[in-house]
Amino acid sequence: MKTYSISKKNILKSSKLLDKVFTCGKKISSSTCSLYYLNTKSEEDFRVAFSVGKKTHNLAVNRNKIKRFMREAFRLNREKYGVSSCDMVFVFFDKDIPTYEKVENSIKSLLLSLSKTFES
Repeated sequence: MKTYSISKKNILKSSKLLDKVFTCGKKISSSTCSLYYLNTKSEEDFRVAFSVGKKTHNLAVNRNKIKRFMREAFRLNREKYGVSSCDMVFVFFDKDIPTYEKVENSIKSLLLSLSKTFES
């Protein structure tokens, strides 16, 4: 049975790398999320980070809930879209607290767009 977990080596934490993704990377947007990505073109696996703004969601409980939804949607769908060798940052910008289905659809559309850009 395959495991779909995100290991610690796949989490993007370094502020230098995060700044590099935001400044040098490209952006794809959907209705509720944006994806900033930077192709690393190496043998490394993917690295990912998730962000929800304080200005749109004041309570940490709500921000953490949305980030859990985003992580779970990414974890379940990354194998399907063949994500590898890039650094990614998912940013949630909608003002409402979404359902899991809404977040999952947004993540799926972003991953599909990302896989299409890597194919071409």
